[in-house]
Amino acid sequence: MYHYPMKREKLKSILEEFYHSRATVNHILRGIRRPNYENILAINKKYKVPFEVWTDIKSYLQENDTKQKSK
Repeated sequence: MYHYPMKREKLKSILEEFYHSRATVNHILRGIRRPNYENILAINKKYKVPFEVWTDIKSYLQENDTKQKSK
């Protein structure tokens, strides 16, 4: 579904560049919150994280964790 494999820790470090609150980063990774539009655009431009990631972050992280383990 997604074309850019990324581990949870890598995505977490990217989010920490944009959000200084640990709680906010964890809420985003758990799917409780989403980054604001400006940060979504900046993350896409700098790190090529697809826009679709933010609609279902849990599936994105699980899918990529599964891919990494099977290699």
